[in-house]
Amino acid sequence: MTEPTPPPVVEQMGARLHPLTPFVKGWGYFVVAAVALVNNEGLRSNLEVAGIGLAGVLVGGILLGALSWWFTKWQLTDEAIRVDSGFLFRRTRIIRFDRIQAIDVAQPFVARLFGMAELRMDVAGGGKSDGKLSYFKYADAGQLRTTLLVRAKGEQVAQQQGQEQQDEAPPLLVVPTSRLLGATLLSSTVLGSAAALIWLIVATMVFEFHVGLFAGLPLLLGVVQPIYKQVVGNQGFTLSQTDHGLRTKRGLVDVQRQTIPPGRVQGLLITEPLIWRLLGWSRVELDIAGVAGSKEDGESENEGAQLLPVGERSEVAAVLARVLPGFNLDAIDLQRAPERVKWLRPIGWRYLAYGADEQVFVTTNGWISRRTSIVLHHKTQSVRLTQGPLQRRLNLANVHIDTPQGPTNAVALHRSAEEAAWLTQAQAHQARQARQAIETTRSDQS
Repeated sequence: MTEPTPPPVVEQMGARLHPLTPFVKGWGYFVVAAVALVNNEGLRSNLEVAGIGLAGVLVGGILLGALSWWFTKWQLTDEAIRVDSGFLFRRTRIIRFDRIQAIDVAQPFVARLFGMAELRMDVAGGGKSDGKLSYFKYADAGQLRTTLLVRAKGEQVAQQQGQEQQDEAPPLLVVPTSRLLGATLLSSTVLGSAAALIWLIVATMVFEFHVGLFAGLPLLLGVVQPIYKQVVGNQGFTLSQTDHGLRTKRGLVDVQRQTIPPGRVQGLLITEPLIWRLLGWSRVELDIAGVAGSKEDGESENEGAQLLPVGERSEVAAVLARVLPGFNLDAIDLQRAPERVKWLRPIGWRYLAYGADEQVFVTTNGWISRRTSIVLHHKTQSVRLTQGPLQRRLNLANVHIDTPQGPTNAVALHRSAEEAAWLTQAQAHQARQARQAIETTRSDQS
């Protein structure tokens, strides 16, 4: 049976992106320059100089953006999509079709105003920025997405995913905006920044302790940035089940969709800050191939995909069961660290524990912010034992369960040296058995 013919697409040699791409990408710099000029008292008194400066920033930005756009070209080959960019330092990205896991069409706010969109490809072994290609007309982006899916997955999968893009699946859960706002305001970053900002204002007004406006800007940013990122970025967070895995949709200004195929999940991280624990809230993140590993837009290098920005315990248990069928975190018997660990961690030693079942390895740590790391046995890359000088005096050691880069960091901290040696061997053996079982299942299915 012959392979179906992919839908037609203009495969020009070195096709360029949409001509308005430089403006959509660089409008923020112009706004920052305008705000800086307006807030400068000297420039406000000389509007002619301010206008010339602002015009210079605008013209310079347009020229640089135009150069970047002119030297950025993309083309489809028989096996990959190739993207060449850079006018001073040339960069070539070759994204093989067989490495593409999923493709989404996203419309950031400014792009949406001009009817434009970008392609966001989840590439196995790549970072977030490696799979981005922006910007196209919205219709062209959808057509190119279909073409890439046909070449990567086949026509049937492309049709299914295209239908899913148009017809939203019934939501499994929706995170209320009030909970997003409350969780953000009760986070340690916002509380700490707000407390320091209040102290600065009081010190300035009551004690006449003048430290200047710029001393308060980082504190104000520590309040505003998390609120924008978590509340605006996760506005309307919806989790749905599709034929190709769980699908998330979130964002007020920049609407983002992401498909999470179960086979690509490498680990999970459950985070429970102190105040959240009192309210029964927690956050769930995933290690997914092609998502973590690239620092971008102020994100952490180890940031993964959000499965749930903030959820109640029953919701967390439900989504964990969706990702890992049959998994029950409460059923795992956790082994606590020995009491002598209190010489190294006087308070937090009580919260150090590890456990395992036939599917996963679990570690917990942290008393201010509780972190529970869950690693699938067959995704374990290596197991290693480490021991510092103070640990040697107390006959303690750490066991690291290494996985691909991401938010999950499974380490059984401060175990007795004998237990750590046994655990290292046992976990390595468990990982081998799990990989063999997966390979046997795949060969039987084929």
